[in-house]
Amino acid sequence: MSSPFRRQGVGECSPVLEKRPLLASAAGASMPDIIKARNALAEAQLDCGPWKCHNDEQALIDHANAQARAVEIDAAQLGPEKALALALHRVKAHQVNPPMGFTHSGMLARVTCPYWWRRRLRRLTNRRLEQRQRLLGRTHKKAGIYISDEGYRRHTDQATKNARLLEGLVAINQDGDEYTLSELAELGLANPKNRYTELMVRISGLEHWGVKQGLTSSMWTITLHSAKHPMRHNGSPNPKYDGATPREGQACLQKQWSKTRAAWDRAGLRVYGLRIVEPHHDGTPHWHILVWMRPEDEAQVTAIMRRYALEHCPEEVAHNTSIRFKSVRIDPSKGSATGYVVKYVCKNVNGEQHTRKNVDGDDLDLYGEPLATSVPRVEAWSRCWGIRQFQFFGEPTIAVWRQLRSTDEERLADWEAATRPEPEAAAILHDARKVAIAGDYYKYLCLMGGPMQPRDAAPIRPWRVVRQTTDIANCDRITGEWTSDTLGHYGEPMASTWGLVVNSQVGQAEYLTRYYRWTIERKGEANAVDFKRVTETATPLNLVGVGVDSQRVGEAAAPRIFITKCTDGDAVTPLDEWEQQVTGSFGEHDRHLRSERQRRIRNIQQQAKIDARQYRAMSAKRRIEHEERERLRATIEEGRALVIGWLARGELSPADIPPGVFA
Repeated sequence: MSSPFRRQGVGECSPVLEKRPLLASAAGASMPDIIKARNALAEAQLDCGPWKCHNDEQALIDHANAQARAVEIDAAQLGPEKALALALHRVKAHQVNPPMGFTHSGMLARVTCPYWWRRRLRRLTNRRLEQRQRLLGRTHKKAGIYISDEGYRRHTDQATKNARLLEGLVAINQDGDEYTLSELAELGLANPKNRYTELMVRISGLEHWGVKQGLTSSMWTITLHSAKHPMRHNGSPNPKYDGATPREGQACLQKQWSKTRAAWDRAGLRVYGLRIVEPHHDGTPHWHILVWMRPEDEAQVTAIMRRYALEHCPEEVAHNTSIRFKSVRIDPSKGSATGYVVKYVCKNVNGEQHTRKNVDGDDLDLYGEPLATSVPRVEAWSRCWGIRQFQFFGEPTIAVWRQLRSTDEERLADWEAATRPEPEAAAILHDARKVAIAGDYYKYLCLMGGPMQPRDAAPIRPWRVVRQTTDIANCDRITGEWTSDTLGHYGEPMASTWGLVVNSQVGQAEYLTRYYRWTIERKGEANAVDFKRVTETATPLNLVGVGVDSQRVGEAAAPRIFITKCTDGDAVTPLDEWEQQVTGSFGEHDRHLRSERQRRIRNIQQQAKIDARQYRAMSAKRRIEHEERERLRATIEEGRALVIGWLARGELSPADIPPGVFA
């Protein structure tokens, strides 16, 4: 029989899909025929046009370099326009999504970059190899749960490489402070403990707001229809499977979610909450949604969600809709919403916080697997398919919360002394910073206007600016025009968040919250050893080793020398001519590294001064406007006092005062 799958030419998703139940409707299709078709589809996963997916990393790097070089040659011979058209055709031939939403020069800069090709091909290869394992029946609870064993090994190998790379790179700021990137990563949300803490603080604050507002909360579980599942619950192949990848399953859920939110908006229903994405044992995603709403809207909100969740193949659940949509109302008398959702959070982060003693099965997931081993596989599944595990909706932007928590009180005072912000705006920022530092997310919500509000109405927003530079090499690759905007790797202006914008009733103020400018160096370059000092105190004969004190964090590490103490009293043999040349060359190399590092630090300091001047200039206009508003306010208050005096003396009656004067 002919294969029931068809090829799909473009994109990083599965190349073979039919958007209808295929094998179940095929007349005479038996399980051996289905398995045979799956095997053929599995082998087709490896074919991506000119690129054949495999685990050879060096071959992938060579292929990426060749593609970038070919586009560069086309650009030199044919010009940018024709070269870009040919490059986009080349990208699509590899079944990779082309760069869209950029300028022509930005798109061309990307397709001529070997690293751009390398990232896209690596992502494509990982997903195709994993989808092949799913089609071959190697991803389920009786084999590799959530992700195949091969895919999990690829993930752990890449994580090991990444950790080694972060250990070998050092970040240096304008003050000369040094940290390895691994140390900095541990301070952020890459650390599972920090990620878990922030998630639970946010959920607890949202619940506190719901209780104060008298809202009701529910927990929904949404599962895809059977055509998106490659395996049955018992681990046998599903004959209804249409070849969809987890990303395509996630896209299907997102489409139904967007329909639901549009229907809520049309009906004037306001909700907020948290969405958690988890994999089934075969890697197919399903959603848990914790949602808060007004009690009078609960029935209508739930009905709309149920309608769109069951829109595909409703006949499958005609007898029991809870198979694909389950709604549980949170009863405050039995427990809190935060307590209900905590295990869903734990088993998607690291699984440590929820494991309680003397509770049977508390350290196991839904399929009876220990959380200590299943959570890393869930993380590997999420990263392989690019699926976001946690997504809040209806709340104020979290970027402001994180910026407030990172502000330094001393530098904040210096900034206010230099820019003189509007007093009411300054008071708003200090109140918000105080609750953010204390970790009180409920009070932060109160200051930001609460959930279910337009983000433009929030009193504090991220301040996004394009950094300025005086670098003479800062020019467009195509036109050759120089610009003062800092350009990124692909020759485009870099707009990023550098602070916060605070709005009050009388004005606006900007606050700089990112004070440091960082440069990244390899560890050997940042901690260059003083070879001149070494050669003055030891010879190549008694020098055992030279090292760097890696325990000193925050300052340039001093060289440390290990010298073997000799028991005899023989005089040290002086260096001969060849040894003098060798050690001299090391000394010259070291002086070059030190001077290069000093030059980089000077450049960072110069850039920091340029940024400070720019931000102060931008605030000068705000300061003038604030002073003008203060003079106007003083004039209005003086007029009010005069009118009140006339009223008190009877020289003026209330009927003579226009409406709104004393509002």
